[in-house]
Amino acid sequence: MQRKTGEMVRPVVGSVATCGSCGNDLRARARFCDVCGSPVAPLSASGEHKHVTVLFADVVGSMKFAADLDPERLREIMNDLFNRSATVVQRYQGTMDKFTGDGLMALFGAPMALEDHALRACIAALEIQAVVAELATEVHRRDGICLQLRVGLNSGDVIAGEIGCGPGRYTAVGHAVGMAQRMEAAASPGAIFCSTTTAALVERAARLGPVETLRVKGADEPVPARRLLAVEAARQVVGRNEGLMLGRDDELARLCEALDPRSGLHLVEVVGPPGVGKSRLIEEFRRRALSGGADVVLAGCDIHAKPIAFRALSRLLRAVFDVDGLDHAEARERVLTQAPMSETDAQILFESMNIADGTAPPLHVGADGRRHRLVETMREFVRLRPAPAVLVLEDVHWIDAASDAVLAEFATAIGDTSTVFVTTHRPEFHGALQRKSNRTITVAPLDESVTVDLAHNLLGREVALTDLATRIARSAAGNPYFVEEIVRDLVGRGVLAGSRGDYRLVGDVRDIGVPVTVQAVLAARIDRLEPATKSVLNAAAVIGNRFDTEALQVLTPDALSARLAELVATELIDQTEFAPRQRYCFRHPLVRTVAYQSQVSATRARAHRLLAASIESRDPATHDENAALIATHLEAAGEHKAACRWHLRAAEWLRMRDLLAARAQWVSAMRVADRLPGDDDEVTALRVAPRTMLLSTELFVGEDPDNEKRLAELRELTSRTNDARSLALALAGRIMTFIVNSNRVPEAMPLAAELADLVDALGPAPAGEREILFTALAFARFANCDFEATLNAIGRSLELELEQPSVDRAVAYAITGASEVCLGDRDQGIGHLRVATELARAMPPVSFSAILLYWGILAGMGLHVADDRVDEMGEALARAESFGDRFGIIAAQWTYGTLLLKAERPRHDEAIELLKRAEAGIAAHHLQAFALAITGPQLALEAAREGRRDEAIDSLRELVALHTSGAPLLHFGCPAEALCELLIDRGTAADLREVDDVLEYWRGHGPGTAAMDLWMLRVRALQAAAREHPTHRRLAEEYAASCRALGVPDRLRETGRPLARKG
Repeated sequence: MQRKTGEMVRPVVGSVATCGSCGNDLRARARFCDVCGSPVAPLSASGEHKHVTVLFADVVGSMKFAADLDPERLREIMNDLFNRSATVVQRYQGTMDKFTGDGLMALFGAPMALEDHALRACIAALEIQAVVAELATEVHRRDGICLQLRVGLNSGDVIAGEIGCGPGRYTAVGHAVGMAQRMEAAASPGAIFCSTTTAALVERAARLGPVETLRVKGADEPVPARRLLAVEAARQVVGRNEGLMLGRDDELARLCEALDPRSGLHLVEVVGPPGVGKSRLIEEFRRRALSGGADVVLAGCDIHAKPIAFRALSRLLRAVFDVDGLDHAEARERVLTQAPMSETDAQILFESMNIADGTAPPLHVGADGRRHRLVETMREFVRLRPAPAVLVLEDVHWIDAASDAVLAEFATAIGDTSTVFVTTHRPEFHGALQRKSNRTITVAPLDESVTVDLAHNLLGREVALTDLATRIARSAAGNPYFVEEIVRDLVGRGVLAGSRGDYRLVGDVRDIGVPVTVQAVLAARIDRLEPATKSVLNAAAVIGNRFDTEALQVLTPDALSARLAELVATELIDQTEFAPRQRYCFRHPLVRTVAYQSQVSATRARAHRLLAASIESRDPATHDENAALIATHLEAAGEHKAACRWHLRAAEWLRMRDLLAARAQWVSAMRVADRLPGDDDEVTALRVAPRTMLLSTELFVGEDPDNEKRLAELRELTSRTNDARSLALALAGRIMTFIVNSNRVPEAMPLAAELADLVDALGPAPAGEREILFTALAFARFANCDFEATLNAIGRSLELELEQPSVDRAVAYAITGASEVCLGDRDQGIGHLRVATELARAMPPVSFSAILLYWGILAGMGLHVADDRVDEMGEALARAESFGDRFGIIAAQWTYGTLLLKAERPRHDEAIELLKRAEAGIAAHHLQAFALAITGPQLALEAAREGRRDEAIDSLRELVALHTSGAPLLHFGCPAEALCELLIDRGTAADLREVDDVLEYWRGHGPGTAAMDLWMLRVRALQAAAREHPTHRRLAEEYAASCRALGVPDRLRETGRPLARKG
């Protein structure tokens, strides 16, 4: 029974449970497959006769190299030499056979037959000598050693196939192989010797030296040979990546403008649909950049890695520092050799590159601090490079969000360097990198005449091919990749014979069908592969766009070398690295998409499951950093419970590194958990956990619009299992977000009442969690000026026994102190604030700033002038900007600005600038909107002093209105006092009536404490003076007496403060 056309081959052939030919599940002890009739025993890969050209290359004086160089440096040079040489071999459709320690062997004409194998081998040999000469210059400059290569070529019959076992066993044997090695051994340094058989095949295309006779080992008589000098330009063949780029001159010129430092172009995006020629344009740009003396670094994004935070960034950084293939310790050493840096910056960089030392102590650096320091490290490295750097990141439409944010910030930071950052992506991408780009180059489909020329370039210029070229162009609709794939398809179908750029037509062109989509072309080409080769391609598609033999062997352990060589030869995949590891990528992402989607879901699931198990079986120390990748594979395998747990593990690992990335993992965990069938306690717990974390951490990322729905869902889920703890933690996060970030106090109050009931009913819970709940309750009461209730909640928190001081313990003391000051007990309150500050000194920057902001609150309200905290707050700001995240930075900015402005010797200009920066951060990140009550009045008064009094009054009216509707009552006096001051200064009857209204509101809603009423006493004194009322003097005296009684005599300076100029 024959295999049906189009029937899929399963990629996993690791046991006899499936047929090696068609992938059918086998019966126990079956001897033959029930579907295709193939024997169950694995088929041996027999050899076959091939007419090939064999290339041998060997490093001259390799023993002296080994003696003179450090082993690590020797390996580095050899790996570089082999990778550069093997890239050339692949370009001309050769097959890397083996590396010999100090040399290499390549085949041209096996496993895929090539009519012009000798010519391709000659061109490859010449290019290998050229690239080795470039490397030799670098080696001589750095190591003082002369690197040279000798090359030998011979053509003839060989037996090619799988020999031995294990990876890399595809090879060739026979007299032709030995003669090629003898040619290499006889060649002088830097030369290429051809046997007479090879010379005869290329003599019309190549320039050869005179015949020489060589004494070679094993031969009784001298052997004739000729030196290869050059290949005539007219006879050069088209390499696999080297078709003419047509119709892109304008796009290339605009892209190359970025290489001119005067252009001001530092982030350029190349945009176009798949297959339109973005990568081909980048390749031409790369050559121009290299010829101009720039260092070019290429990296790419993969669709399967999109859910994995920092994966794209890691790839780019590993390429920048050239550490692929090194173990982690070696990679760290190489990085530090290139870019000395502090231990903290090095650890941040290493973690971003996934090469960190797992035993290093954790860093107390916030997510934004990490990003800031990482960007600065990257900027400094490229700035100090001796040559201009060109960084290219392809397929950015598959970038993960965390990498997108970091690289967009980096692109902004390199404006003062000679570095150019280029991205390629499809039109649907609208991420941070796209928004930051300062030039967009759109790559549109080619017009028909250019497409016809491109088809002719690939086919050849025979008259008989003219009609076919036109038909191909019309079908391709201007897509160059579609043109290439149609030509490859026609070759595979036996319609065309010959080689690229020199085909001839076999049969009648009118009988040739041209596929209508590139996907159909690819599917047809894939379906014509041998079953075992197709299995390897399908397995690779499950791994991703880029893969290595180690991962591939998990899925297809048999006959891997020959199958990969065949896939490279058919131009479905490319080999990107040859030593020390073999790495590959799909020729085009569409190949991977078609191969992946062609497999039945059960087959893909089995492969994803094996990959997840393989990753999990590695070093347990890497589990956390690989958790997102494991989760992605398990999710694709349909293992939703396990995938959910790994997403949660990934989130926990990311939480202190990048909270936004951690939240993305919680969202993924929630999505997966919601797919699970049933609603038993285990499933419910998996649905509860990510929702709880998304709600409880909302305070630090700004308000999340989806959390309203998540809270409703969480209520329903927790009611099933009486999970009061999770609901309480979520409510605490929501309460803090409403008050701190959103000025939605009225909505927070019912949640606080609900939380209070939950806390009272809550059973045993860790002290740290109960602290969080009491902090939220206390802050809600504090914001609403219910200071007695605040102290009651804080008292319960302070009764908890802790193993070590916590952030919430410091917050508890800070809220206690601020509440006591507001109640009039200034000395005790300031004492508690000092205790809180001492506890916070050893904490991360965001926590330290969160404690010091209470000094800023009191200073903004005019209840304390903390001159002794000014310098410390400046240091806290510096720490926050270096190590903290945006929450801590904003808090430090407005707190420091307020303390500077209220100090006995104000630093006015610096303070105003800090307050403006804080307001910009509040607006940009939707964080700490409650602080606008403190920053807004100061900036409004500054505007009034500059002659913009009416504008200032309007902005203050908005703030006062906000505080009568939703913002914390605690801060009402800050904008109210400033508004009344400016209204009194303007002095119209309407203005004075408005002052009366503001004061009346406070009388009806304020807490009635002397400290909180100080601003009202001052306004009444100013109002009486403006009206020339006889009570003016008495009110001024009452105000002064209250200031002295409450321990804030510095506030008296406000009484005599010059009011705004009229204007």
